[in-house]
Amino acid sequence: MDGLGLWWAVAGGWAIDLWLGRETRHHHDVEVVVRPRDQALVHAGLRASWELFVLDPPGSGWRPWDGASIYGPAFQLQARSTLFEFDLFTEDVDNQLWRFRRDHRISLPAGAIVTTSPAGIPILCPEIQLLYMAKSNERKNELDFEVTRPYLSDDAAAWLTGALQITLPGHRWITELR
Repeated sequence: MDGLGLWWAVAGGWAIDLWLGRETRHHHDVEVVVRPRDQALVHAGLRASWELFVLDPPGSGWRPWDGASIYGPAFQLQARSTLFEFDLFTEDVDNQLWRFRRDHRISLPAGAIVTTSPAGIPILCPEIQLLYMAKSNERKNELDFEVTRPYLSDDAAAWLTGALQITLPGHRWITELR
């Protein structure tokens, strides 16, 4: 992704494990976030070596991506090669502000949503990744919360608590974060 000349970060369970500096569970996929405005750069940079797909509208099934921009509620692209595949999520972020895709009442300065892993890889901050994961009670999301919670800073835990109170009031993680 570095060679494409755009803003990006690893997301999903790998973001959690990269932040922790160790693999805590099996991951069936790799997810990368990019800005919606960089879709043309993604397409131009990957199309020669990857088969590109889009999920638009969400839930419709993958179809080849010709590089046409996607807009909400669509947000998911995929790059496939014979050896590897990864998902690309268009994250609602510009130069100044990030907005939570599921509820725009939740936002942060754009510079506050990405950190760098011990290996030097840009990753979505764990509290933001956990906010996305909180919607589903899949075991993998619970495991990611369990391994991450002890290492969240007080500020990150407070931010996640507040975001959950707005988006998922009564969520079981709120009590554990306090």
